[in-house]
Amino acid sequence: MPPGPTWLQIWLEAGREGRIFTYANPLGLPLASGDLVRLKLRGRRHVGLVVEGLERLPPELDPDRLQPVEGLHQSAAVDPHWRALLSEVAADCHTSLFKTLKTALPPGWLGQRPERQGGPARNRWLVELTPGADATGPSSSALTPRQQSLLELLEQRGGRAWLSTLTTAERFSRSVVEGLERQGQLRRRAVAAGSAEFMTLQAAGVAAVDGTAGTLEPPQAPSAAQRQALERLAATPPGGALLLWGVTGSGKTEVYLQACALALAEGQSALVLTPEIGLVPQLLDRFKARFASSIVEYHSGLSEAQRIASWRRCLEADRAQPVVVVGTRSAVFLPLRDLALIVLDEEHDSSYKQDAPMPCYHARDVARHRARRSGARLLLGSATPSLETWLACQQSGPGATALVRLPERIGQRPLPPVRVVDMRQELAEGHRRLISRPLMERLERLREQGEQAVVLVPRRGYSSFLSCRSCGEVVQCPHCDVALTVHRSVRSGDWLRCHWCDHRQDIEPRCGACGSTAFKPFGAGTQRVMEQLSNELEDLRVLRFDRDTTRGQGGHRRLLEQFAAGEADVLVGTQMLAKGMDLPAVTLAAVLAADGLLHRPDLRSSEQSLQLLLQLAGRAGRGERAGEVLVQTYCPDHAVIRHLVDGRYERFLEQELEIRRQAGLVPFSRAALLRLVGVSASATATAATTLAERIAPQVLSAGWVMVGPAPAPITRVAGRSRWQLLLHGPSGSPLPLPPEAELRQGLPKGVGLAIDPDPLEL
Repeated sequence: MPPGPTWLQIWLEAGREGRIFTYANPLGLPLASGDLVRLKLRGRRHVGLVVEGLERLPPELDPDRLQPVEGLHQSAAVDPHWRALLSEVAADCHTSLFKTLKTALPPGWLGQRPERQGGPARNRWLVELTPGADATGPSSSALTPRQQSLLELLEQRGGRAWLSTLTTAERFSRSVVEGLERQGQLRRRAVAAGSAEFMTLQAAGVAAVDGTAGTLEPPQAPSAAQRQALERLAATPPGGALLLWGVTGSGKTEVYLQACALALAEGQSALVLTPEIGLVPQLLDRFKARFASSIVEYHSGLSEAQRIASWRRCLEADRAQPVVVVGTRSAVFLPLRDLALIVLDEEHDSSYKQDAPMPCYHARDVARHRARRSGARLLLGSATPSLETWLACQQSGPGATALVRLPERIGQRPLPPVRVVDMRQELAEGHRRLISRPLMERLERLREQGEQAVVLVPRRGYSSFLSCRSCGEVVQCPHCDVALTVHRSVRSGDWLRCHWCDHRQDIEPRCGACGSTAFKPFGAGTQRVMEQLSNELEDLRVLRFDRDTTRGQGGHRRLLEQFAAGEADVLVGTQMLAKGMDLPAVTLAAVLAADGLLHRPDLRSSEQSLQLLLQLAGRAGRGERAGEVLVQTYCPDHAVIRHLVDGRYERFLEQELEIRRQAGLVPFSRAALLRLVGVSASATATAATTLAERIAPQVLSAGWVMVGPAPAPITRVAGRSRWQLLLHGPSGSPLPLPPEAELRQGLPKGVGLAIDPDPLEL
């Protein structure tokens, strides 16, 4: 093998942007652009990315003063085709290649000491059943109930599990594990993190390692509509896009599975994205049951070591061992070379958009770039497509999207009817409780009928805010311009929390403004709804499903498995409850305080509210029993509620597009949001004004309009002042802005700038 270049330009994550340094290669290591190398910077070990090899040094550099690279860390971590994709994303998002690279690579791979990644590996403990272990055998009488449960769990999962999973996600104490180990029922052994065995176990989900090839779930016989969808996908030209518009429960996931199977059979990989971590467990289970160890998982709920292991697995995937990746939006950047298919499930979901930090990309846009560059087909699935995708279906030529429909549920099960409860009438008849009489009557019959319900509450916590009834003072976060939310704990009582900066504080006995003790919580969150249901219907078993209860690795899976196993009758949750979950025993989907969704001052509020409500409605009646939907609102005549009742989402899209077309609004125009954030309110306001004056000539000459500068809708978060500039311009035109580095010039120290092209929220 010929020696490598004499000198190397290497990017290191040093400072805000990262910097390129020049290093020597005295050993002649065969290094190339895209390799990761081990080196020292200011006496500390780092991992850097080779940008370019040099045979000649610039005259200003002294070769005797250049430090040497120490060795190769990972070859071909960034190939030229993948780097070209990042360059395109960086240009679209009006930011640097290095910021885009930092977003795309797994956290912890760059900028940290290599001994944490490739040096002495930390051991992970693997728990395994010993041969002959049996939770129901003759010796089972000597087992405690928890020991029996642990053995049964291990049997269900193929005989293996990480000790950390058992003690955290599954909540078994170490004493249970140690007791079974003493009895010879199981054993523990160390596996080096980062080793080949570790990565294999992680990729296969541990349980699949023990030989499930003979028990893989066979593909289901497709319906006529599913078969047509697969045929249309196969007929889509390489690099093209297809919208799979299927009503909830119509079998979109089976189409994804069979499309991935076709890709694997051709020796090519597939990428399946879902908008929320909470949707990963069910989707992952479906794909592992079909493809076993070919599955790679990637999302922010994994540890750094797990994400690096998944990244390396994708780097090593080839036609002999293709993979199917299941992950959230960041997985769109994984380095799959032979990529045949990209799936965006729930393509309409706003969680696919990254608002901060830069680059502010949309996974759907990146997926379109990837499909076009790699020749993969892009499959967009939804029961409530976005306006942008629906408009692309109306167009022809480059960028157009084909359309195929799944108009009926599997087994021709009916969509659930929607019943609207007018809360004004409830109030007029003297019923002042949070839960209406029709909903209470329906919930009373739930358990005796062996059914389950999901209840959507727009807010988590106990109450929306705490107010003084004497003077009207609302308790605010000391660091943000928002009210603190009331939370309740059985152990510690009531307390206050900010859902923006996570500030927490006790409730003071007196009002800070007038000294009164007449505090009262207003509004309702998931905690309060759960408490009222439990108090008024004592036999009803209720679980809460929101960001507070699903924290930690495995939190979403644990709660969903409890509910699916029939350990609760009602699942009370926030918006994550409405997305993509398949729970056959659910016959009732209810919405409390729908008005909190309908009246947001945002261009997309109607679209997003109707999408959410229709998605929630789709959770009901997916099994053998018919479902129903109940919506509580003070505005039963609101257009969104009318469209929800008649179920004519396509009609809503047509009307909304016509309104946007006449007003010249997105998607018939473009928008960009420039956000400025700083500790000093005056410095941030001055910086926003100065920046607006500097860019105004270029913006106006390009035919764009600038609104602002103005304070952001929530002016202060975590003690930092926020200002913004909003730009509007012709559809398809580039942003009329100088490069990001030039925009930052002249900003005072302590004031940051973020550029958000095509923002979804202000």
